[in-house]
Amino acid sequence: MLKKKTLTILLLILAASVNKSFSQELKIDPMYRIQLLIQMEKYESAIEFTEKLDDSLKCGKLEILAFCYRNLNNDLKSITYYEQYIEECESSYIQRVNLGDSYYKTNQLEKAKKQFLTAQKAKPELGLIDYNLGLIEKDKGNKEKALEYFTFAINKTKGETLDFDYVEMQINTLNELKEYDSAFKNIDTVLEIWDKNSIEYKYTLIIKSSIFGAKGEYQSAIKILDDIINSGIDNEIVLLEAYAYQIDFYSKMNKKKKACDIYTKIENINPESAILKEYKCE
Repeated sequence: MLKKKTLTILLLILAASVNKSFSQELKIDPMYRIQLLIQMEKYESAIEFTEKLDDSLKCGKLEILAFCYRNLNNDLKSITYYEQYIEECESSYIQRVNLGDSYYKTNQLEKAKKQFLTAQKAKPELGLIDYNLGLIEKDKGNKEKALEYFTFAINKTKGETLDFDYVEMQINTLNELKEYDSAFKNIDTVLEIWDKNSIEYKYTLIIKSSIFGAKGEYQSAIKILDDIINSGIDNEIVLLEAYAYQIDFYSKMNKKKKACDIYTKIENINPESAILKEYKCE
């Protein structure tokens, strides 16, 4: 089941210019080590080595520290480094998107919005920025404006680049606005993109089931999900998503035994699945 997701993060590509006044070993090896540590998600160690870098790499240090602290969920510290980077270094839309993410996660919505709007001027074709702005407007209760942003994001990322988070949030917002006809029309347009045997098609069908669920037509929603599950799909993510919607619909129908049966199936696939924390079966 879709939960309110934090802003999607752009992968930070770390780079450092080589200062010829130092030996190649001193300038390249430490940075290469830091990059490997980040790839291994050993952010504490990456921070330790980054803090030892020469001051001539100040901007690189600030960016790496901001990135590592954000991945350690220390957004307040990440904000400090990104703010300093943007003030003192030659920043791009990437740092502003990442700073906006940390602002968002610390509920500083207006500051986050300002960073995303600035990033949008530099990278207007990037659907991620519209998606992030949509999340902010949705959190502020401006569902119609949020819907516009989610639609912009989808229109900028069609075909194989289409992000299902964008589609799911658009449909979710249409459901909340009770604009079911528009929701069905939009999701059917997305379905036309994919081959009917593809994972993408089946995931889109799951989103379509949410429209029936929002209308209270749970049997129709569950029928779609049953068809997906019974198709022999071996993609764990899609399968768990289908079961997650099913357990929600059965719970809303007050069919506790059915919901618990689904709970057991999810538990057998992935006992660490987040959906299991929201339901109790005895």
